[in-house]
Amino acid sequence: MSAALQLPTPTPEADPPRAGADMPSRLGRVLNLVRKLIDYGKQLAVTVQQRAGTPGFAFLARPFGTADLAVILARITCGLRRAAMLEAKLCKRAERGRDLTVAPIRLPAIRVPGAARPEPQRADPTEDPRLARLPTEEEIAEAVRRRPIGAVIVDICCDLGIAPGDIDRPFWDEINHAVIMYGGNLVPFFNDLSERLWAFGPGDLSDEAYPGWLEPPQRSPVPATGPP
Repeated sequence: MSAALQLPTPTPEADPPRAGADMPSRLGRVLNLVRKLIDYGKQLAVTVQQRAGTPGFAFLARPFGTADLAVILARITCGLRRAAMLEAKLCKRAERGRDLTVAPIRLPAIRVPGAARPEPQRADPTEDPRLARLPTEEEIAEAVRRRPIGAVIVDICCDLGIAPGDIDRPFWDEINHAVIMYGGNLVPFFNDLSERLWAFGPGDLSDEAYPGWLEPPQRSPVPATGPP
């Protein structure tokens, strides 16, 4: 796959649809967060292409578990598609004037010993297995439609290689709050992140000074009413 992947169509900067001046409170905050993630992903795609092959690039690549630019861009593209579909889902809800409800606490599922597992799909042997494991656009759409909003946000963060120490605290706190409130689980996120960070050995990190991460996107808060 070529490193010059085509990214999703940019999201318009117009205000989200709302019922009069009464954008539902919780929904408005989550929609604002999703649009920040979209802006972050677009900026990230440009940054990794500009810095590929330069000293310190490994610090940008390590949350992805690889320095392969094609794989990194494919993951970012996947995250942008998820975010764009989630944004569209939230906008439709806003048009109906329906706010979000806080998800109940969900206990981990108990795995039954010996339970049958579905057979994995066979990948094309000519394709990079790291790219073959990425979901199709249809699979992303199905997941966004059926899974809790917080779980989709976790998937977006994994695709964009977001690590808590690499973004500023208010941005991470905003992500963390949305994940917990709307049915997500940060345990798989941290497990996935740990695996990707460990994929980089000490020799993979450049001795050059840390080049710095992206500044969090700045968006005007979506007008909201009602209690938090």
